[in-house]
Amino acid sequence: MKKSIVVFCLCGLFLLSCKDKYEVKSYYTQAEQDTLLTNIITYVYSRPTYADWQSRFELKYRKYYVSHIKDFQFQHYFIDEDSTHYFYLIRPARGPEGNIRGVGGSFKMDRDGKITSFKEVFNTPIATQEQLNTRGVELFKWMVLHGNIDDYLKNPDYIEWPNQMTYYDTIQHEWLIKPGL
Repeated sequence: MKKSIVVFCLCGLFLLSCKDKYEVKSYYTQAEQDTLLTNIITYVYSRPTYADWQSRFELKYRKYYVSHIKDFQFQHYFIDEDSTHYFYLIRPARGPEGNIRGVGGSFKMDRDGKITSFKEVFNTPIATQEQLNTRGVELFKWMVLHGNIDDYLKNPDYIEWPNQMTYYDTIQHEWLIKPGL
């Protein structure tokens, strides 16, 4: 028990000492950030009219996603030693409780800079900017350290999806209802 507390504290100190390491600007220029954000938005945002889960990646829809860059904010970003990219964004949401939520996930990139192996790991409930900042940094650090947010799944203040009814489909890149529900 004592050893695990020491390890946890050392990990926490390491993460705090590497603050710049979790900023997207530590990895990319502003132009590269805009391109990357547009690419991520294509996966996490609503599709344009007439696009389906496959066609939304077509070039003809790129302008739609670019037009929404202003609605998204990179909060945290990290590339680990095996080239897995982790992100946490604040994004638009619609609901009676408010209009923003957090989304965290991971992906890899091929040699041409194209996103591969994309996965949304979690979506937060709709919340205030302050709540999303505080909860987001905690979720992001946990996701980077463990590759998941499993310890938070039963906390509805932190996680809306995945839940008992939903899962992230890595083929369609959408949250879907579990079969049989």
